Amino acid sequence: MTDLATPEIAPTDTAVPATPDYDIAISFAEEQRALVEQVVETGVQHGLTLLHGPERTHAWWAREAARDLPDARVRYFVAFVSTVDEFGESVLRAVKAGAEHVLPVLVDDVPVPPELLHPHVAYPRTGDGARRLVEVLAARVEAAEAAGRDRARVADVVREARALTAPAGTPVGFSRYAEQDATLRYLGEQFAAALPGLDRERFTGTAHVGDARIAVRVEQAGDTVYALDIQRGGIGGDETVNFVVGRHDVGSACSNGWARPVYAPGTGALLELRDLSLLGRGGDTRILDREELFTVLWRRINEVLADTVR
Repeated sequence: MTDLATPEIAPTDTAVPATPDYDIAISFAEEQRALVEQVVETGVQHGLTLLHGPERTHAWWAREAARDLPDARVRYFVAFVSTVDEFGESVLRAVKAGAEHVLPVLVDDVPVPPELLHPHVAYPRTGDGARRLVEVLAARVEAAEAAGRDRARVADVVREARALTAPAGTPVGFSRYAEQDATLRYLGEQFAAALPGLDRERFTGTAHVGDARIAVRVEQAGDTVYALDIQRGGIGGDETVNFVVGRHDVGSACSNGWARPVYAPGTGALLELRDLSLLGRGGDTRILDREELFTVLWRRINEVLADTVR
């Protein structure tokens, strides 16, 4: 770690601006702003030198040309990863590829595909609070200093990380957001077609299909016996299809599972379903196509309704 005080530089005949050194540069998503402010304040108190700013979100680091990034050297480029979007995926791939100056911090219980994790790297998490996280970051900085590892220019670190995209075999034109749209449209069409086929003597099924939300409801004599909201985005990432079982406040941060579009060479676009409790089991991850996804959702609805009439 370096001293927070600005070092004195001896005058020379030709003044060359010194490149500033920092322990850590920070990147974050907008929803992490309050957490990151706590980490920055605690880090300064701990003696860490931090390169940060209110505008330096993931979007800022991903958008800026390399020549416009800060001219500074850092021990670590620390990115707070709450969703494995394009930028988060690049950061994780950089670590797996051996980047010494990239350090992702995993926010809460964000799910990370196993293929993006380095098997021998422990990723800091935010679950224990800002103070504990700062202690972990400070220990990493001290270990890098003790090992004699040089700082690196942050522009080079970020540029090299951003260059690490999906592995060969994924078409350039593959879009998770386009697949998200297609999945929502498909599920909306299937539920609208299937719900009228329920046992009409016992149940009434409706599907309200919007651009960003499908509300599936099954009623019995006016009482809701099953509710499923299918939403664009959620805690799994804004490119996912999020599932919420049961009645809840619209816009609340709930999830019983989500499906993330992925590409499988030789197969094409598929969906990685993370089942928290959506299908009545939980803790399960599986790969499905759209048709299979609708099939397991429809089967689950019928299981619940069968229990209702017993």
